[in-house]
Amino acid sequence: MAGSPDSLVLMQPTSPNQFSAATSGTIPTLETVTDSLSVVALPLPPGNVPCTLSYLLADDRGGIHVIDPGPDWGENWGILVSALAARGKSVTDVASIVVTHLHPDHIGLAGRLREPSGAPVIMHGSDAAALETPGDPVRMRVSELSNWGVPADRRPELTALTLGPATVAEFLVDRTVEGGELLDVPGRSLRVIHTPGHTSGHICLREEEQKLIFTGDHVLPTVNPGIGLGGPTSENPIRDYLASLDTVAAFDDHEVLPGHGYRFTGLTERCTTLANHHRRRTDEVAAVLEGQPDATIWQIAEQLTWSSGWQGLRDFSLLSALSQTELHRELVHS
Repeated sequence: MAGSPDSLVLMQPTSPNQFSAATSGTIPTLETVTDSLSVVALPLPPGNVPCTLSYLLADDRGGIHVIDPGPDWGENWGILVSALAARGKSVTDVASIVVTHLHPDHIGLAGRLREPSGAPVIMHGSDAAALETPGDPVRMRVSELSNWGVPADRRPELTALTLGPATVAEFLVDRTVEGGELLDVPGRSLRVIHTPGHTSGHICLREEEQKLIFTGDHVLPTVNPGIGLGGPTSENPIRDYLASLDTVAAFDDHEVLPGHGYRFTGLTERCTTLANHHRRRTDEVAAVLEGQPDATIWQIAEQLTWSSGWQGLRDFSLLSALSQTELHRELVHS
């Protein structure tokens, strides 16, 4: 990781409001980060995290650029409209909708924002292509259940999973971007950083002048993000993820604005912790295979250390665990 131990910023929350909510499992209130930036929490259905953090960035011409518009669920549309109103704006003032990756808890409201505003929906080309692929990415992983050795009584909860209509990209994604591009946000320096791993087209966004970095699900303050949860890729997503962590770890003097949890500083330290987690997981898988070289993915996974415990994994969390176990096995064999 970039930086020496003496130069690292220790990881610290920068929003008492968000930190308190995250530790109590509640929803943080709307707050202002800078004069040009607000963050609104949009609740999620019951699960691992309570909400998605959506960011409203004002430009110098009166436009609002929404980063990760959040899930189309419950009262979220009204919450987002109210957050815009708190800045003296409406949905017609939205100038662009930037999505860090294809998952519905980040892209869900993009279509509803796009219709009245005419604002383009922007995402990385790899994730846009994954949305256009027949069958959604979750279904593509579910097809592996037999090969993974998943017991028959656990398959129904996984076969029911989906990310949504495969045709969503046809009317949502207006423009694709690549790493290094500077987005059209007048008066702001917002640059795309391609950070594959969570999905192959995941991006982070760096506001260069204000030293802010929007990390989506790439770097979260307390959760180890799932890996390989997008479209197919020729590279091992864990290897991609580790390289992407190195990329963003260079910005240790930036405030981190994640897709879930709370804002914080200490990016390099957090990246190191996340990388070490995956290296330990690879070592765990190697240890299982040493004694059971023919073990199925299910048999390997049930012997690994999971933060919520193996028995606590259900639905999407279980699918993610099995998918990542397969990826770690590939690393062991590579």
